[in-house]
Amino acid sequence: MSGSVPLVEAPMSSDPISTAGMSRRDALRAGAAGLLSAAIAGPTRAFATEGRRRILVLGAGMAGLTAALSLLRRGHEVTIIEAQNRIGGRLMSLPLGDGMFTEAGGGHFRSNMPYVLHYVRHFNLPLLGLNDGLPRYLVDGETGDGAHLAAWPWQLAPDERNVSVSTTLNRYLERVGLDADTALDARWPDLDIMARLDNVRLSDLIRGVGASDGFCKLLNAHAGPFTGDSPALGMVPRAAYHFGDKNLFRIQGGNDRLPMAMAEAVGLDRIVLGAAVAEIDQNGARVRVATRDGREFHGDAVISTIPFSVIGDVRVTPGWSSGKARLFAGMAWDKTVKVIVKTRTPSWLAHGVYGWPMAGGDRPWERVIDITGNEPGGHGSLFFYLNGPNAEAVMARPKPERARWVVDQFKADMPDLLDEVLFMDDFAWAEQPWIKASFGGTPLGGGWMIGECARPEGRIHFAGDFTTFKTGWVEGAIESGLRAARQIDPAATPEGNPRIRQEL
Repeated sequence: MSGSVPLVEAPMSSDPISTAGMSRRDALRAGAAGLLSAAIAGPTRAFATEGRRRILVLGAGMAGLTAALSLLRRGHEVTIIEAQNRIGGRLMSLPLGDGMFTEAGGGHFRSNMPYVLHYVRHFNLPLLGLNDGLPRYLVDGETGDGAHLAAWPWQLAPDERNVSVSTTLNRYLERVGLDADTALDARWPDLDIMARLDNVRLSDLIRGVGASDGFCKLLNAHAGPFTGDSPALGMVPRAAYHFGDKNLFRIQGGNDRLPMAMAEAVGLDRIVLGAAVAEIDQNGARVRVATRDGREFHGDAVISTIPFSVIGDVRVTPGWSSGKARLFAGMAWDKTVKVIVKTRTPSWLAHGVYGWPMAGGDRPWERVIDITGNEPGGHGSLFFYLNGPNAEAVMARPKPERARWVVDQFKADMPDLLDEVLFMDDFAWAEQPWIKASFGGTPLGGGWMIGECARPEGRIHFAGDFTTFKTGWVEGAIESGLRAARQIDPAATPEGNPRIRQEL
């Protein structure tokens, strides 16, 4: 194993950082306060400034950047206040050498994500193609390949045989009146679907129309062990992304190039990094936001993308309403660990195994995601994706042992799929103090939470993928940012004014 590349940037110095010899990409990644003096010009004001308001956006991830850009285009003044020393939130790309990048955060986009792809096109970012999953499954001690459906050893219903997990799941969703298109509409679900699904787990939903226990185990191996036990309201959109579209993409050079491009458009002089919010006070004529290092900002309205997993660390005056307090206390937050691996070659291709995922099972390594696609260089790029108890088991081990422990277990189970490992390391979102988790979502019976997320609290508006049923997806982050911006200015529009069939 080669030495690890650092997965978290060094602490920000109080001294300006020289940008000599740095690319704009590297400068943005550094996130230094000294870069603000060399700010890029902000967006052209397309509207008159009558009624101009000063907006404070808390968070420089995709939701905050989307909201900031749309309000700037309307002529409002915007300041983004970001706790981290970097831009991008949970889009975080890491160099692997040889011109390769991997993703500690959001790993891919699909063609059923119209806002994401429009923003990628708008900023002229080059895409890499990825493979949808043709995995090898290991469930109940039995192994089967996605490419050899007729040889699957598990006990399945007759009409579950000789077809893929994706096809079978979509057929079951059709039987209950759902599909992979309308479930992705920003207006989904309607009141009828909310009432039907709010207290139903996905596995119970599909078992009610014929799904076997064997199929439910395969579904968990393919999409993660939490899939079947998760509330259907949150899992149906997730299934629509994973099983409703087979076209996968990454941004060449790292997915975090998208928020970096958006930050350039906002203007770096409008982004304050390393400023963790400590207090929000709505008592005055303007909202006051104070940071832990003693700085204060004042605005007419606030858009908060602070994860609810840590929002309790912020003092709020007046205090939160009972609805918001119940929301913050009740939302469920997952833990996710990625074990990042670079191999000599993508040797799994020779075995007809590849993609998102290339392997999945009921083993401690959980799922393996092949993101090599057509990235140049000839090496293999993948990561293990662990959640819940599997993630906790990895984090319980000493940091230097984690990646090797996971890789060794996988190689013992499937020794033919990996050749020489050139690099491995782990990244745990639960260990990032600004979020302490990975994905937030509604628990069983928690459908009301999304409506509460969309409801402003005085002059505070809320955004973030976790405030939608598309939690964990950039598309949800963009939708939420637009929603919050339109609560402040109903004429706010997406960057570049795309024509979206499934409109907000």
